[in-house]
Amino acid sequence: MKFVGFVVSSLIGYVIAHYLLDGAAAAYASILISYHLYLVFLIFVTVQQREFAMPMGQLLGTHLAFLALLIGVAYSRNHIPFFGLIRLLIPGLAPFEAQWLFGKTVVPIKSGADEKPADVSPATNEEHDAFRDYMRLEYRPFRKPGMTLNEEFSAWLADRRKKEQLAAAAANAQSNVER
Repeated sequence: MKFVGFVVSSLIGYVIAHYLLDGAAAAYASILISYHLYLVFLIFVTVQQREFAMPMGQLLGTHLAFLALLIGVAYSRNHIPFFGLIRLLIPGLAPFEAQWLFGKTVVPIKSGADEKPADVSPATNEEHDAFRDYMRLEYRPFRKPGMTLNEEFSAWLADRRKKEQLAAAAANAQSNVER
């Protein structure tokens, strides 16, 4: 889907440059219009459920910096070999800007009615020590955005007890086979 949007926006820029305008206006218009078409496409289609990664002033400043880069490329069109080809690839910068401007994922708010409370009995001292060792790991598979430490501990403890039950069941089955 992203590739189709990229091709369509590049083709619109090509049509503008070759059939509608001449000279410098063709270069500037084709780059700016194709870039903004693809950026808007990305914002509405692929960057859903996101929020701004920075305040509005910084957001506008960042977009203006990207526009300055685009205008600089169009301005130096006489010095860039194969400018006609490069001009078609300019919308490829839009995903970087979209990710940069809208990079913050919105964490959905959990409602208490939808969740089933975890049935975890009080943890032992050994389990607390093992969780402390788990917290020192660089990769913690139970850590999720917006999750509290208690929620992470509950998820870790439930998984640990589930694995212990499976290991006990496997050991029990093995002892039954050996008899």
